[in-house]
Amino acid sequence: MSTDYLVVGCGLSGAVMARFMAEEKSKKVLIVDKRDHIGGNCYDYIDENGIRINKYGVHLFHTNSKRVWKYVNRFSSWTRWEYKVLGVIDGQYIPLPPNITTINMLCGKHLRNQQEVDDWLSRNQLKHEHIDNGYQMATSRVGETLYEKIFKHYTFKQWGRYPEELDASVLARIPVRNNFDDRYFSDKYQALPTDGYTKIFENILDHENITVRLSCDYFGIDPSAISNSTIIYSGPIDDFFTNVGYPKLEYRSVNFEIQRLKNTKFFQPCAHVNHPGPETPFTRIIEYKHLLNQDSPHTTIISETTCSDGDPYYPVPNKRNIELYEQYKALAEKERNIHFVGRLASYKYFNMDQAILNALEYCDSNFSI
Repeated sequence: MSTDYLVVGCGLSGAVMARFMAEEKSKKVLIVDKRDHIGGNCYDYIDENGIRINKYGVHLFHTNSKRVWKYVNRFSSWTRWEYKVLGVIDGQYIPLPPNITTINMLCGKHLRNQQEVDDWLSRNQLKHEHIDNGYQMATSRVGETLYEKIFKHYTFKQWGRYPEELDASVLARIPVRNNFDDRYFSDKYQALPTDGYTKIFENILDHENITVRLSCDYFGIDPSAISNSTIIYSGPIDDFFTNVGYPKLEYRSVNFEIQRLKNTKFFQPCAHVNHPGPETPFTRIIEYKHLLNQDSPHTTIISETTCSDGDPYYPVPNKRNIELYEQYKALAEKERNIHFVGRLASYKYFNMDQAILNALEYCDSNFSI
């Protein structure tokens, strides 16, 4: 197994790094993944209803980065798609993230413009001396009523902890709008790949210097076979250092329940409907047929319920895990000829564009001429 670079993990971070080494550095690259497909959690496919679905949860591309947008356009054509999300709250479909319509429907108001929303928010936002957790962050932005209806129970279902048990950053990511804008994202570039995400990975990895090996666990490879290779590792950082004896980092995983509904035009009014209340165990239902207006006499819906066991999806950002990650990071910094890159290796949630940009900038910093 003679290769200049061994890339562990065939998701966004690994694929971007592999392409850089093969194309920009003219190095021989072997990329391995223990799954039987490329693309990591972005992997999609056409199901028996003729609908393109994501195996590991819906993926929505959006970015303000011209560099990232230029990069992804090298490997796919894109179709403009402005994503909208509804939530089932108080028996109604409510637009999310919160905007003027959300406040009016949930709080019985008749707000008409930005000034009225700003005034309402100012009266309802809780004033905290310090913002130390998710509860304080959420209530300082939207007040107690919207917190209870939208964020409190959804956060518990997502993380297995209420907001006061989580770092403030968890609730800081969600926008609150003082207008009628009902798009989920406001980025300049919002689109879906015309031929799906898997095709993008096929194109990124289509280079004479790249070899892909699937169903291959890095930890099962004979170390002597890769002793002269530089390692780029994008897997869970705690898996890499299991022999050290530190506690495991905590992650949230997701159970996906697929229902294929025959002779059904649509199940719900849009692709993404959140269920923030405690009356359901799942956090959301995705109906993929809505995405890019796919044509089928049937429809496919997938409900998502988060859990503590299974493939790692979301790092749990609380004090215990943040401090523990710093210990793992210190070990990683002592390693020679091994680079830790990506969401799981950094114990940090990345959107797709952030994962791409992080990999590109890591190459800039560590492998520039």
